[in-house]
Amino acid sequence: MKAVGIDLGGSGFRVGVYDIATGQRTGPLRSFQHRASLHPDDVLLQIGEALEGLGWNGPIGLGFPGAVVNNLIQTAPNLGRAWCEVDVEAALSPFHGGQFSMLNDADAAAEGERRFGASHGDHACVLTLTVGTGLGTTVHQNGVLVPNLEYGRLPHPSREGVLEAHLSGQVRQAENLTLQAWSKRFQEGLSFLEGRIRPDLVVVSGGITEHWSTLTPLLTTQARLVRATLTNDAGPLGAALWVASNHLD
Repeated sequence: MKAVGIDLGGSGFRVGVYDIATGQRTGPLRSFQHRASLHPDDVLLQIGEALEGLGWNGPIGLGFPGAVVNNLIQTAPNLGRAWCEVDVEAALSPFHGGQFSMLNDADAAAEGERRFGASHGDHACVLTLTVGTGLGTTVHQNGVLVPNLEYGRLPHPSREGVLEAHLSGQVRQAENLTLQAWSKRFQEGLSFLEGRIRPDLVVVSGGITEHWSTLTPLLTTQARLVRATLTNDAGPLGAALWVASNHLD
């Protein structure tokens, strides 16, 4: 069985078609930059055009950068509040025939890693940190996703503002921080989250993992610390797996 996975972000979106049984992509991973505004009318039109280009009519999973409950958007910090008034499932209905599921984008990436990436093994509690524009935080308890945690938006324990304002990949670039300087900030957040969640395994994903061999000696954790393995496929694959678990099992 195949499903489409969409990873929607602040600068664009990625679309892939996946074999649910193997986790393998069955064609290219297509990337699109938002060509107009971030208003849902413009973005959903472009997503619809991408799906039409695939000739797709079947299960669709979508990872959204915000909290999602029952396919309804609760928060949209990077895309704007207009998204909280939109029924994405209805807008894309010509392409999914009722087989649609949506979840937080970081949760989608963590689901992909759980199934086909960094091994969760027998770990009871797994924390996945997605370092990008913000800081995605996902917890699996005994293999079950705890959705919409968004711990990146918690107050930083010792600095002004929220965690992701100091730990994200975006702030590292904006402030031109060296990897060593950024790792000290990341350690602050990592220690805070470890103390709060008590994970057995911590999985780190995002562009920062390009520097993994340099980064890991700079970090200290009580839990086992590993790098995510799926890179750009994690989010779309996780979204495809999510719709499959809701509609195809």
